[in-house]
Amino acid sequence: MELKVEDTVKKAAAASFGALLTSLFVTPLDVAKVRIQSQIQMSPCSSKTLADLGVTHSKCRRCGVCNRCITRPLDPQLQTLRRGGNAASAMRMSCSRTVTPPLLQGTVHALRHIFQTEGLRGLFAGLSPAMTIAAPSTVLYYMSYDLLLHEGYQQLPQLEGFVPLMAGTTARIVAASTTSPIELIRTRMQSENAGTSMLMTFQQAVKRGGYVSLLNGLGATLARDVPFSAIYWTFYENLQRRLNTTEHELTKTQRAFVCGAVSGAIAATATTPFDVVKTLQQVTMTTQGSQTSGLQVLRKVVASKGISGAFTGLGARLARVAPSCAIMISCYELGKEKLCIA
Repeated sequence: MELKVEDTVKKAAAASFGALLTSLFVTPLDVAKVRIQSQIQMSPCSSKTLADLGVTHSKCRRCGVCNRCITRPLDPQLQTLRRGGNAASAMRMSCSRTVTPPLLQGTVHALRHIFQTEGLRGLFAGLSPAMTIAAPSTVLYYMSYDLLLHEGYQQLPQLEGFVPLMAGTTARIVAASTTSPIELIRTRMQSENAGTSMLMTFQQAVKRGGYVSLLNGLGATLARDVPFSAIYWTFYENLQRRLNTTEHELTKTQRAFVCGAVSGAIAATATTPFDVVKTLQQVTMTTQGSQTSGLQVLRKVVASKGISGAFTGLGARLARVAPSCAIMISCYELGKEKLCIA
C-alpha cells in the first residue's frame, strides 16, 4: 500500500482532533472509574478485614488513632489547629476523618463526590498526560490499523474475517507499548486528590521504583487493550458490513458512531477485569513500593470481593468507553471524509 505524505498528514490531523475531543469528554468519567477501582483493598490490614474482626480502626505511632493519618492533606480547619500549637488535636482530627472515607457507590456518586470535594480540577485530574498521550497514541493506533487492514485484505483474502482482529491487536501492541509511561502517570494522578503535577508524579514514580517502574501495569494494559482491540474491530467491521447491506438513512459518520458505541460497549464489558488489574497495579505501587503480578492481583480481588470484584467500575467504564469509541471513530471518519481521504 503506497501511503501518500499528504494523506498521512490528513489522517493524522483527523485522528488528533478526535483524540483531543474524546480526552476532554471522557476524563471526568475516567477519574471516576479509577477512583472506584482503586477502592479495592488487597492488603491484609484493609478496612474490610479490620471491620470483619470487629476493629473500627488501627492505631499508629504518630497519632494513636489510625494508620492512615498521613495519607490525605489537612483541611484549613486542621491547619488552623496546627498553627495554634495544637498539633496533636489536629492530627487526631485528621485521623478521625480519614478512618472512614466515603465509599463511592457508582459513577454518578463518584462524580458528585469528586466535584464537591475537589472541584473541576479534581474531575479533570490527569488531563495533562491524557492530552499528551492522546494525539500520538491515537494517530499511531488508527493509522497502523488502517495500513494493516488494507494490507491484510489484499494479502490474506482467505482470512478476511480475521483481518480486523489481527490488524487491531498489532496496532494496539505498538501504540500501548510506546505510551505506557505516560499512561501510568495519568492513572496515578487520577487516583489521588487533585493538586499533583505531571512532573511531580513522574519524579515520585522514578524515586520510588526507578525508571523501570514507569512500565508498571504494561502487562495488564496489554492484557486489557489487545483483547479489547480484537473484539472491538471484529464487531465494528462486521456491523459496518451488515449496515452496508441493509436499508437505512444513516450517513457514513452516523454509521461509524453507532458501530463504534456498540462495539466499544461489548469490548469494554469483556475486558473490565484486566482494567481493574491494571488500575490496581499502577495505583498500589505508589504506596507499597513493590510490584505484584497481574494474575496475583486478580486472584486477590476475586478472593476478597468475588467475581463481581473483577468488574468493579464497569458502569463508569461503559459510560466512558462506549461514547469515547463512538466519538473517536466518527470524528476520524468525518475528518477523512471532509479532507477527501478514501
